[in-house]
Amino acid sequence: MRKKINIKKIIIVCLVFALLVFMTIILLRKPSHDRSWEEGQEQLPKIDVVDNTISITNFRDFIWKEDGSVDKNYITQEYKLSDIQNVDVVISHFSDFEGLAHIFLSFGFLDGRHIVISMETRRELGEEFSPFWGLFRTFEIIYVVGSERDIVGLRTNVRGERVYIYPTIADDEKAKELFLKIAEDINGIYAQPKFYNTLFSNCTNVLTRRVEDISDLDFPLTYKSLLPGYFDDVLYEMKLISTDMEFKEVKECHHVNNQDVDYEDVDFEKQVRQFCDL
Repeated sequence: MRKKINIKKIIIVCLVFALLVFMTIILLRKPSHDRSWEEGQEQLPKIDVVDNTISITNFRDFIWKEDGSVDKNYITQEYKLSDIQNVDVVISHFSDFEGLAHIFLSFGFLDGRHIVISMETRRELGEEFSPFWGLFRTFEIIYVVGSERDIVGLRTNVRGERVYIYPTIADDEKAKELFLKIAEDINGIYAQPKFYNTLFSNCTNVLTRRVEDISDLDFPLTYKSLLPGYFDDVLYEMKLISTDMEFKEVKECHHVNNQDVDYEDVDFEKQVRQFCDL
């Protein structure tokens, strides 16, 4: 008597085999610096700190035009480590879904200048970012280090994103410690490529880990920490923004009004910080 074929078992075996093949392909992928990269991600920055001097190679200072063109400027910039005064958290919403956003830091200096550090997915030409494919060793990591007019202005005046800038309670010493910690990560990527991961190595948790390294803070593992668009709520709940106001008011006060910001003005960094009195 002919045995009955178990279709269900065959389907399960095929699915398991397909999954194993998929995971093998993913695990065999190797990160690389040698690809044709998207505009603005062509060069990797490097930070050298000798005594009190910070020297940044491939500091990005692009001028983005309304017609879509761009003047590309990768320069070498020098700062004094002792001049770091504070650090701001910048949250830029690029989607209608509130939880989707990009987080980066801006370090303020005594002379009014800022160094922006933005950890991003390094995408090849024509490649679109996908949170799903970001789970599977699809994108490398790049730290973009540059001016506020470039990195913030690109989002406020060119892309029209909803941007918030939150001054933190970090004093000058903690801001210096954090800068040096992140500089180690930047130089590590310069020396050896690494993959981005939507859950474990994203723009939020790579920064919170460094904050935890230099402090007693312990960021909660909640959906607000996993979804960058809600991270300002985490900052508020942890009292990392010094204020007695309600969160809704704080958020309104730190929203950059794109219409009031002149991208070409030399006071751009002041214009994006026209906050309420907190």
